[in-house]
Amino acid sequence: MDERIVRERIAEMADALSAITRQSKDSASMGTYTPKTLHKSAQDIGEMLDQIRLVIKYLMFDIEATRRENSYLREMLESRWNRGESSENT
Repeated sequence: MDERIVRERIAEMADALSAITRQSKDSASMGTYTPKTLHKSAQDIGEMLDQIRLVIKYLMFDIEATRRENSYLREMLESRWNRGESSENT
């Protein structure tokens, strides 16, 4: 998946959570939530988003490292093939 797409989806999730928080604030004024509970919920959501961002950064790093490793290994195999060596001799 392209990093740009991942970033867009995270932004969409953050917008959706902001909308939920705004709705919760409206409900808080009606007595559904207490301000303390609302603040705790918003803080928890923020922490979850931070954790998701961290996991996505790690996955993107891992994907890029895997791509580089695959490229390197393909080059090694191609050079062996071009020299006439078979994989059975190794």
